[in-house]
Amino acid sequence: MPSTRRHLLAMGTLVWGVGAWAQGSAGGASEARQKAKLAFNIARYTQWPANAFAAADEPLRCCLMQRDDPVAAALAELEGQPVQGRPLRALVGAATAASCRLVFFGNSSERSLATVLASLSGHPVLTLGDLDGFAARGGMVGLAVVDDALRFDVNLRAMRAAGMGLAAPVLKLARRVIE
Repeated sequence: MPSTRRHLLAMGTLVWGVGAWAQGSAGGASEARQKAKLAFNIARYTQWPANAFAAADEPLRCCLMQRDDPVAAALAELEGQPVQGRPLRALVGAATAASCRLVFFGNSSERSLATVLASLSGHPVLTLGDLDGFAARGGMVGLAVVDDALRFDVNLRAMRAAGMGLAAPVLKLARRVIE
């Protein structure tokens, strides 16, 4: 697919994910599903280094710090869906975080945030979370509800330190990019 078409598709997919929030955000379950969809779509446009995966058919392992978190549970429901041709596989717990390529931190994972982020620093692991100030605290992508709209912040510095990137059109949709 030509680069321009791919970027337009990326923007359309993310805009749909963020725009859908405005149409149906009445309730925690709906908010959790929308955040999970946005996190999933951001993963679809993340650029991992070539050596991040041991094999071409390796699944994208998504570590959920706690399954009882509503957004983590909604992400687990997406298991099997393709992310750049790799099926999403959901795992629970910090012990497996280093073997994952995506780690989601929900509101219930506040206590382990600093320790787990430090252990993942410099590794090709996309860290997403919906904790307050997640990107400013060292996470890569922070999800937030601002004025009844679902938004996201990107810590590009953390992504680059891990040899990762995010498609430029996706970065343009971010509320804030930390460089």
